Amino acid sequence: MTQKNFKLIFTLYFITFGIVITLFSSFVSYELQLVNISESIDKSAEEISFIKKIHTLKPDIEKLDSLLVALSSDKALHSYLQHPTKEAKAQSSNVFYTVAMSNHLIMQARYIDETGKEHIRIDRTNSSSLPFAIEEAKLQDKSGRDYFQIVRKMKPDTLWHSKIDLNIENGKIEIPYKPTFRIATPIYLNEKFKGIVIVNILINETIDNISKSTVFDHYIIDKEGNFILHPDERFSWSKYSGSSIKLIDVFPLNASEILSGESKGEYFYAYSLDDVLQNDDNARLILKPKQEYIDLLFMSNIKASIFMILLSIVLSIPLAMYAAITPSKLQRALVLSNEDLVRFADIIDRYVLTITTKTNSIITAVSSAYVKLSGYSKEELIGQKTNILRHPSTPKKVHQELWNTIGEGQEWKGELQNKHKDGSGYWIDQSIIPLKDEKGSLLSYMSVGIDITSKKELETLSVTDRLTAIFNRRKLDELLSVESQKAKRYERPLSLLIIDIDYFKKVNDTFGHQVGDTTLQSVATLLQQNIRNSDHVGRFGGEEFMVICPETDSDHASALAEKLRLAIDQYSFETLGHATISIGVASLKHEESVEAWVKRADCALYRAKENGRNRIEIDA
Repeated sequence: MTQKNFKLIFTLYFITFGIVITLFSSFVSYELQLVNISESIDKSAEEISFIKKIHTLKPDIEKLDSLLVALSSDKALHSYLQHPTKEAKAQSSNVFYTVAMSNHLIMQARYIDETGKEHIRIDRTNSSSLPFAIEEAKLQDKSGRDYFQIVRKMKPDTLWHSKIDLNIENGKIEIPYKPTFRIATPIYLNEKFKGIVIVNILINETIDNISKSTVFDHYIIDKEGNFILHPDERFSWSKYSGSSIKLIDVFPLNASEILSGESKGEYFYAYSLDDVLQNDDNARLILKPKQEYIDLLFMSNIKASIFMILLSIVLSIPLAMYAAITPSKLQRALVLSNEDLVRFADIIDRYVLTITTKTNSIITAVSSAYVKLSGYSKEELIGQKTNILRHPSTPKKVHQELWNTIGEGQEWKGELQNKHKDGSGYWIDQSIIPLKDEKGSLLSYMSVGIDITSKKELETLSVTDRLTAIFNRRKLDELLSVESQKAKRYERPLSLLIIDIDYFKKVNDTFGHQVGDTTLQSVATLLQQNIRNSDHVGRFGGEEFMVICPETDSDHASALAEKLRLAIDQYSFETLGHATISIGVASLKHEESVEAWVKRADCALYRAKENGRNRIEIDA
C-alpha cells in the first residue's frame, strides 16, 4: 500500500470510529438527559416547595404569631385584667388598635374574657380601610363559639390556628372571596384563666403568592380532598363555593396516595403544610408539572443531542468527547454550586439585615433588606461611616462599649436604635462579628440583625400618656418603687415634686376641653424642657404632674421646682394666655414607704394651693 492508501484507510478508520463513538455517546447522553429531566423536575419541586413553605407561608404565619404573642403579653392588657378601670381598658384598646394599624391584613383583633364576653374588639372593613373600635353596646357573647371552647382549654403560652376558610357576612360567603385565618391564645393571670386574645387575618395575599409559578400548577387541599387552592379559580374553595370538584377528579390515579401521605408520584409532588399552619386542615401543597415545561425540557434535550451528533461528525474529533467528560462534570458541579450560592446569597440579601464595615467604621457592603429598613440607597451608605445611622437619642456610652468590644475581637450583641433617612428611628436586635485573617488580625466587621421596631413601639405605648406623650401613672408608680429602693440601698437622696395647674377646672369651663388638653400638652412640654436628664416626668392624673429627682436633696429639688414654676408663669399659652402652677416638694426618708412619701408631697401641694397658689411648699 502506498502512503496515500494508508492515509485513506486511517482517515476512514478514524472517521468511522468517530461516528460510532459519537452515535454511542449521543445515545448515552440522551438517556442520561432523560434521567436529568426527571431529576431536574424533582429538584425544581423541592426548591419551589421550600420557597413557598419556608419563604412565603412560614414568615407570614410566624409574623402573625409574633403579633399575637406581643398583644397577649402586653403590659397594658395585663394591667387592665388586674385593675379593670375605664382608663386601663382604653390603654389596652389603644394597643390593640396600634397592632391592627401595623398590618393591613388584620381584619379583627379581640380580647374575650373568661365567660366568653367580648371586652375589646378592633375591626377593619377591608384591607385598604382603617381599623375602628367596636362600641361597648355592640360587643357580643362568644361563649358558644367553637374557637372559644377550644382555646379556653389550652395551656398557657400556646397558640391555636384555625382552618383556612372564607369570610362570611350576614350569613353568606363574601364575594370576591376573602380567605380568612384565625390565631388565638389563652390568657392566664396568676395561673388563673382570664380569657383569650384572637386575631382574624385576611390571607388572600399569601395564597396568591403561593399560587404563582411558571413550572408547576399549584394545588392546596384539606384532609378531605377539598380544594383550598386550584389553578382554575372557579374550583378553589370547593368546600364553600358549592363546586363538586374534589381531589379525585384532578388526580384520579393518585388521590388516595396523596391523602394517605405519599409525597411523590408520576404526576405529582405533595408536601404537608402541617408544620407551618399547625391547624386541623391537615393541608397539603401539591405541585403538578406543567406539560409545556416538560415539553420544553424534552425539546431542549433533543435539539442538544442532534447538534452534538452533527458537530462531532463534521469535526470528526472523537477523542474530544472523551477528554471533555471530566471537565464537563466538574463544570456542571461548579455551575450548580454557584447557582446555589447565588440563590442563597440573594435570599440573605433580601431578607437579612446585614452591614459590613472596615475597622475604621467605613461601610463596604449592605443588604437590600437593610437598605429598605433604613431608607437610604446602597450608594448613599457605601463609603460612609456608620455614624450616618446613629440615632441622636442613643447614649454615646453604648457606642463606646460596642466599639471597645469588637475592637478587642469579641462579638457584640444587643439592641440598638438607628436613624432612618427621614430622621425617624428604628430598632435592631443585632450581633456584630469581627472578621479576621489567617493570622488573627482584624479585617472588618459584619453586623447581622432583625427588625424589632414594632416590639419597641408596643413597649413605649404601654408606659406613655396618650395626651401629653410623657410617662403615664403606671410608669411613674414603677419608677417610684425602683428609685426609692436604689436610694435606700445606697443611702442616696431622692426627692419628689407633685405639680398641679392652678384653676384648671375654670380653664375647661371657660374655654372648653380642647383648650384644656392643649394647655396640658404645653405644660408637659415645658416640664420636659426644664428638668435634668436624670429626672423622670409624667402625668400623675388629671391636671397633676410628677417629677422624680434621683440624687437630689430637698434644697436642690426646691430650686428645680422654682425653675419649673417660673417657666410656666412666664409662658404665653395659646388661647388661655397666662397660667400658673402649685408645687409640693418632699424628700424621701429612708425609713418610710413610697405611699407615705407621696402623701407628704401631696400634702405640701395642698398647702401651696391653700396659701395662694403659684407657689412652692416643702415637706422636709
